[in-house]
Amino acid sequence: MAEPTTQGVIWKTIGVKKPEKGLLPLAPYAEYLLLERGYSPRGVRRYLQDLALWFRFLEARALPPGPEAVRAILLEERWAPRRVQGFLAALRSYYRYLAQVRGEAVADPTEGIGRPKAGRRLPLHPAPEELLRFLEALAQEKEARLLTALARFLYGTGLRISEALSLKGKNIVQEGGRPVAVRVVGKGNKERLVPLSRTAQSALLELGPPQGNVNVFTFAQGRYRGRVPSARYVEAKFREAALRAGLDPRRFTPHKLRHAYATFLVERGVQLDAVKDLLGHESIATTQIYLHASRERLKEAASRLPDL
Repeated sequence: MAEPTTQGVIWKTIGVKKPEKGLLPLAPYAEYLLLERGYSPRGVRRYLQDLALWFRFLEARALPPGPEAVRAILLEERWAPRRVQGFLAALRSYYRYLAQVRGEAVADPTEGIGRPKAGRRLPLHPAPEELLRFLEALAQEKEARLLTALARFLYGTGLRISEALSLKGKNIVQEGGRPVAVRVVGKGNKERLVPLSRTAQSALLELGPPQGNVNVFTFAQGRYRGRVPSARYVEAKFREAALRAGLDPRRFTPHKLRHAYATFLVERGVQLDAVKDLLGHESIATTQIYLHASRERLKEAASRLPDL
């Protein structure tokens, strides 16, 4: 098991203030996901929560970990297909870690369990005029400078919230004193170069000159000055601003700004393989949903034509 000090850093990194008893033995696994697999803190937290649920179920039913136990918990929970996929992925990842990294003689309990088809949902993202209303409401927050710059940067780059919050001054590429691109380490610990739109450039310029190993997006005042906000804090503030503006908060999460960026590029004719590289997708199939979303919006526009 990891040392207590190491565990404290891990829990803080993934946003767990007081880990429940069932999570404590999972600290080395969390560290492995973060450092070796390059998972986001949010993704690690989600995996650990599913594993804690799994262990509680096994203990309550006095069942050994195996396919029968997996079928039993799925039958009891009656989750939607997408939720089942996530749960099975968490189990599969953990038991492979035990077998391949730790060398333990364990079997994958998800072996032989069918994966339900969840289908694909079209991205629900805000329109430009809605974004302006959202930014006006966000400007009323105490940390308005930080939050509005971050929102504009997310919309102007398509970065994941974890990628933006981990961005440091040394990751910004400048030409003639102006930021032109950022080097991002995304999922799977893969680095990519993302050119900056004018919106993203102006957002960075408002925050001042980048400073080496210092994070770009930090609190500017108060007791948290200089510290990086958590993804949960940003999501909560975005939600509050959307509600104040009379907007649907589901359309104004950090990830929805990423969707807006991707859909805009596709609608402007940017090739899918280029959008894939900008977003850091592993497969072009993930990027194709934005092409489908673009076509759906065009169909909706065409359907509004009066019938003669």
